[in-house]
Amino acid sequence: MIDINVPKLNNNDANYVLVEWLVDDGGSVRRDDPIAVIETSKAQEEIESSADGILRRRIESGAECRPGEVIGHVFRSAEELRGWVVPAHDNRQSTVELVTTNGARILIDEHGITDEQLRSLGKSLIRKADIEALIARSAVTGQVHAYQVPQRQRTVAAVVSQSARTIPAAAAYAKVDVEEALTTGARISDSDAGFVSLPELLVKAVALQHARFPLLFATLIDEESARLAPVPNIGVTIDAGGGLFVPVVRDAAALGVAQIGDLLMDYRVKALHGGFREQDLADANIMVALHNGSGVVLATPIVFPGQACVVSLGDTQEQLALDGCGQIITRRYVYVGLIYDHRLVNGRDAMLFLQELTRVLEAPAELVDQERC
Repeated sequence: MIDINVPKLNNNDANYVLVEWLVDDGGSVRRDDPIAVIETSKAQEEIESSADGILRRRIESGAECRPGEVIGHVFRSAEELRGWVVPAHDNRQSTVELVTTNGARILIDEHGITDEQLRSLGKSLIRKADIEALIARSAVTGQVHAYQVPQRQRTVAAVVSQSARTIPAAAAYAKVDVEEALTTGARISDSDAGFVSLPELLVKAVALQHARFPLLFATLIDEESARLAPVPNIGVTIDAGGGLFVPVVRDAAALGVAQIGDLLMDYRVKALHGGFREQDLADANIMVALHNGSGVVLATPIVFPGQACVVSLGDTQEQLALDGCGQIITRRYVYVGLIYDHRLVNGRDAMLFLQELTRVLEAPAELVDQERC
């Protein structure tokens, strides 16, 4: 018999959800076949069988599971399966009979609680207090308007709390004329080279600063040392209505802006349909936070634990300006922010970084030249 263990998929979650089994209980599996789908707070991953044999499940679809937990077994033969005895402590096995106290049974009948809800408690002996807690949590009475905070949002809350508790953050902002950048992006898009807009150009511009500002891409190890990143891996915030995701553009300095555009478009589709894998979301060493919704001018996102900085982008604003001849014209501007861990980055470096971003975005030929290379 071979155990099916839940792998550790990320460092943010203590629990995952087994979304579905891909093989029936008692069904045949082959080595490397996908047999189950596990959902973290950000992505879904398939678990594969490590051997040929017969699958026996230990938990049901929809149940929570922990990294390292045994959720099933693969038996090499029917004889081995017939000789298997369910561990006495395995209260999550779907075939284990549930025992309820009289007080619990009265509440179960009164509120129409299902067997599936009872098994979600992970107990074989269910008491009145367990049912009262279940009613309060799920608001099955219809009298209490309760909201169960989703696991994904609880994970976000934990990251935000950790950032606020551990990172002494400071912020600075630059007002950037993006008229030429927007024109450049539209020209590339019209040429069918790929969709390019201001976020794609900003990702490329940030990546080009890696060599000059290595500490902005570093990871603090302790109060005395930091690990420098060999390449700029840039996380980009994407929210298509199903939650916030931060997929990563790896080695962004080596990519053209059209390639970055293709990758971000693929990520937007994944955000819509829930197709992220953990490798899409791992290993960022700086973040670009897009707060460019209509009318949003400034934003101060958190610095993710393990990173030194986050670059924010607000919405484009039209303003009147004077051209070189003193004539009134309309120009488009954005505010680009830099929120940084003051243990690694000082104000002077933050200002220089923003000045360099401004220079590149206001004269984006350098970004297009990088594209040709």
